[in-house]
Amino acid sequence: MPKISLSLHKYDESITSLIREIKVGLDKTHPILGEIQVHSVVHGGTTRQVTEPEIVDTEMKQYTAPAILHFDYFLKTNTEQFAETIYGMWETFASDATKTLFETVSRTTEAVGNVHNAAGRNIWDAHLEMLESMEMHFDEDGNHNYKYYVHPDTAKKIAENPPTPEQNKRAEEIIQRKKEEYYAKKRTRRLS
Repeated sequence: MPKISLSLHKYDESITSLIREIKVGLDKTHPILGEIQVHSVVHGGTTRQVTEPEIVDTEMKQYTAPAILHFDYFLKTNTEQFAETIYGMWETFASDATKTLFETVSRTTEAVGNVHNAAGRNIWDAHLEMLESMEMHFDEDGNHNYKYYVHPDTAKKIAENPPTPEQNKRAEEIIQRKKEEYYAKKRTRRLS
């Protein structure tokens, strides 16, 4: 007697696709992951982040999250429990992805020499030093649209020690100079 398969391949594929789409949608709501352009890749191995002065390659990582989808979710159409399970999976994925993102950014900025140590220094003086060393880009309205993400301890230091008027003025001057330099370079790069 031939074996009868009771597996529902198309159903399993559909659920997997649904979970993947939900994850992508939830990523867009995340305050950090939602800011990142996503590109699908079909290769394994490493990705080169930096070539000089120091090579930084990062391994592609596979993330997993435990989840149990009970038959009751489907038999009784328990969408709330299904949603809670999927959301729990996404929280695990988002936590792992955010950690990897900051590890990669840290390795990359160290490799190109763009790390500024603020230990034992005024945080705003360190911020001015960082602004001086950054390459900045501006949109057509003159906005740089940069966001800063800092460690919670650093955020506490920043909140407890606001910048002086002189430090604010210096930051504005640096940004204005970088804006003028950016647009000057942009004008000279046009093709005739």
